[in-house]
Amino acid sequence: MGETNLARVVSRRASSTCTLPRSLLERTGWRTGEIVTFSFGSASRRMRVQGGEEDVWQLPASLLRSLGMVPRRWSYHLDTERRWVRFGPLIGILTTWQTTPYFRSVMRAAASRGMMAVVFRPQNLHPGGRQLEGWGLVNGIVRPVRVPWPDVVYNRIPNRGDELLRSTRVCKRRLEQARVPVFNRRFFHKWRIHRLLRRDETALRYLPETQPMLNLQQVRHFLNRYPAAYLKPNGGSKGHGIVRVLRLRGQGYQISFRKGNRNYQHTVGSWPQAASIIRRAMAPRSYLIQEGIALANYRGRPFDVRVTLYKNGQGEWVPCGPAAKIAGYGSITTHVANGGRVIPLSRALRYAFGNQAEEIRTRIEAAAVDLALAVERVTSLQLGEIGLDIGLTAQGRVAMFEANSKPGRAVFAAAWNRQDRWKSLLHLCDYAASLAGFDRGVS
Repeated sequence: MGETNLARVVSRRASSTCTLPRSLLERTGWRTGEIVTFSFGSASRRMRVQGGEEDVWQLPASLLRSLGMVPRRWSYHLDTERRWVRFGPLIGILTTWQTTPYFRSVMRAAASRGMMAVVFRPQNLHPGGRQLEGWGLVNGIVRPVRVPWPDVVYNRIPNRGDELLRSTRVCKRRLEQARVPVFNRRFFHKWRIHRLLRRDETALRYLPETQPMLNLQQVRHFLNRYPAAYLKPNGGSKGHGIVRVLRLRGQGYQISFRKGNRNYQHTVGSWPQAASIIRRAMAPRSYLIQEGIALANYRGRPFDVRVTLYKNGQGEWVPCGPAAKIAGYGSITTHVANGGRVIPLSRALRYAFGNQAEEIRTRIEAAAVDLALAVERVTSLQLGEIGLDIGLTAQGRVAMFEANSKPGRAVFAAAWNRQDRWKSLLHLCDYAASLAGFDRGVS
């Protein structure tokens, strides 16, 4: 028998016995004086139990200290046969930063579920005694904490460079050796993901043509088939290094890109001129070429759709707060960092598609779930969240531009997306709990 539920835990100073609700002892068949194992994260301790009040668990202060817990409402998982009570789960958030507003939000969501989320750096996972130093929410305040190793880890290392650090690699190896589940283990490589998805029958119908870029002559041949091409760096983010090349109807090419905080646009009459500008605009890294999609527009500006999906406690993908990203003036991308803005998806779809808006929204969300499942299939990664950038033509064709394993949260910043923002955090915590072996998210 096992169950997951909530308990109000209080501290008893001078005691060597855990006083649990009498009804719980009756359900489990545990008798007064029996020894039960209590655990939190990697720490555990065996204690005798006895029956007591129905609405409270009275635990010795020494037990709480040794487990790294404080008195409050906790989720617990009960294993009757093994006489084992697990509190938590204790969710580790792995990063090279400290706390951010987003991490604090995850902490609050975890606390609302009776869980605990702790932000930690790779070097703070100490093998001796399996202790973890980080930042956690204690009595509503974020403060430094020392807790056991977590039950599950959510990887939010912020960039590819930090994922390659020796400290990050050592930390991941230790977690793997200890069999601690880690989800969203690494960033996606744009071309590698696209190449894998092309082999998936479901995903293939949503993919614009994409190739690894080998030379500039290849771009010219690509433009013989399509009126526009986007050149994208494989390791880029936030639109940095992207170059758009248009083949003009008369003769010549238009090259658009962003350098620093400025947008640039050049129109030239010949390919050698275009190639020279493209070469200067590109970042010093590997690129891919992608078919340019003529996007639907909102008040004269093109928009695409960011769909952020989260796994719930049952392991199902749930789209949360899909939003339209409107391109900034003179910008070739819709990234907020490049002057774009975010509006409710329903508003953009009503403008672009009128009474077909709901049908198009349903199509987008169904495609997003299909694609998230496909990414899981082809990568075999444990994923709890995924961000998809989806293009939409004026005819309603859905195309996936990019998949992100560490999606930004800009689409959740607006007040109109507050409800979905909170839901996304709860889904994340519930999924972490399911990976940690807790049956379900606790409402």
